[in-house]
Amino acid sequence: MSRRISLTEASRRAPRILSRGDSKLLDEGAPPTLSDLAGALQFALGDGRIWLNDDRMVMMQTASLGHLRHEMIEAMGMDQTRRIFRQVGWNQGIHLADVIAQRFQQQDLTAALAAGPRIHTMEGFVKVTTKRFEFDVARGHYHGEFYWHDSSEAIEHLSHYGVCDCPVCWMLIGVPSGYTTRLLGHPVIFREVECTGMGAERCVIIGRHAEAWGDDVPELAEFGLDTPRGRGKPWKPPVDLPKADEDSASTIQGRSPAIMRARRLIERVGGYDEPVMLLGEPGTGKELFARRLHEIGRRPSGPFVAVNCAMFDAEDTQSAMKTLDAQIERARGGTLFFNDLLALPRALQGHLALRVQPVEGVRSDYRIVSTCSGQPRAAVQSGAFRADLFYRLSLLPVMLPPLRERRDDLPMLIEHFLARHSRRHGRPLRKIGGPALDLLLRYDYPGNVRELSNMIERGVIFAEPAGDLEISHLFAGLEEMPEFIERLHASGSIMRSTASGHVEGRTMQQIETDAYSRALSAARGNVSAAARDLGMSRAQLDYRLRKLGLTGQRDTGPVAGGTRGDRNGRPPS
Repeated sequence: MSRRISLTEASRRAPRILSRGDSKLLDEGAPPTLSDLAGALQFALGDGRIWLNDDRMVMMQTASLGHLRHEMIEAMGMDQTRRIFRQVGWNQGIHLADVIAQRFQQQDLTAALAAGPRIHTMEGFVKVTTKRFEFDVARGHYHGEFYWHDSSEAIEHLSHYGVCDCPVCWMLIGVPSGYTTRLLGHPVIFREVECTGMGAERCVIIGRHAEAWGDDVPELAEFGLDTPRGRGKPWKPPVDLPKADEDSASTIQGRSPAIMRARRLIERVGGYDEPVMLLGEPGTGKELFARRLHEIGRRPSGPFVAVNCAMFDAEDTQSAMKTLDAQIERARGGTLFFNDLLALPRALQGHLALRVQPVEGVRSDYRIVSTCSGQPRAAVQSGAFRADLFYRLSLLPVMLPPLRERRDDLPMLIEHFLARHSRRHGRPLRKIGGPALDLLLRYDYPGNVRELSNMIERGVIFAEPAGDLEISHLFAGLEEMPEFIERLHASGSIMRSTASGHVEGRTMQQIETDAYSRALSAARGNVSAAARDLGMSRAQLDYRLRKLGLTGQRDTGPVAGGTRGDRNGRPPS
């Protein structure tokens, strides 16, 4: 006899319908849970960065944000400040939706929408309780009700202005609007119908598709949704090969200050014929910059002749000179590119110095671009490289930064190389797994951009077709791994990878205690020396040692040269 089940249970067991859903039919523990989301938050201690998946985050006191809000209201008025804060929240919601789409690719849109309140809570602005939401993408329908508890924005507004006669959670209300609109592909507007800032016990939030709010929907103009209904396409997990992007030989990826400065210098010297020398570590993209320089130079249609300076035979000088002369002739009307200039044999350096010697009143018919990966000044001082040739070719030097100094470019570069190598090898891939992405963001890349490209290409080849790239696919065991990987656990403690590979929970106090203990041990118990190593005053370190109960590790003898004190001679307080 068949067992009867309810319609609700049948809905739970049926294949998920991407275009329609109801939070009542979603399991409470449906991923991504709050713990799953916390795993995507990574603190790169000592690196000055916090990552939420591949989005850089910052920690900021709510009081500072409240002060900023107060100053803006006083300077430009309540209405303008409200619009700006709602737009900031809208953009934040868009980014959070992208995090869910990239890191957690459920086949269920209901679960993706349910993750919004969880990630909003995790950020610390407010505690969100979902009462209910339902949607139907085909009909353009959405309705949701939520409760907000302890809104940081409302608390700050109350502290500056007291009880208000209108809702005050402006930035917070923009977040679910952006988040839900991004996932559903049609405008969804959230509003506060009750607010703590108005004296209510909690904030009550209602979200509806834009048409349900009637004709008066000023948010559409604020969020840029008032043109062709602002409709997009609902999110769904990608299964196809990524679309081709701009991927010419001279595409330079990155927007960090260091790489932007190098790009500006290249653009500034592009219209000149004088020699350019590209300096930087191996793998920083010097040939890429050289090709870009050729494209924006005076002769972009001319030849680009690359010369590997390490290929010449130092023993057969005559043959090497003929080869070099032939390359120079080929470059006429274009660019002559010397790769790894310091590897050029000494005998050829003199020959090249004569060939590139400028003639008064005669414009050269080719441009020279060279690269140096080593220490050119040290090579000149030691006599390994001719000074006259070096100073001639380094008239316009451009320094390219190593990848570890442009970490903000990592998300863009990872996405670029994943799309590039997926297309090249015909391997459709969903994404890079969360732990693998965390490690890519922490790795130091001694081989720079070239190493990152190789790692992504390796992962594309090693991973299962249409599967995720995991740590074992990307890292071959040849890399020098970070000493520890840390991230935030759902409990609030720091997760640290031990040498054995096991993860243990560590609080900030434990990490701080270890740091002070190591410094004291290295200084043989001398607190003043330990304080100098830590960049602290003696008084500051004394206070922290007493607070953490580490006074037993302190030195007890007098400091050489006089009374014990900090490095400025002041006695400890």
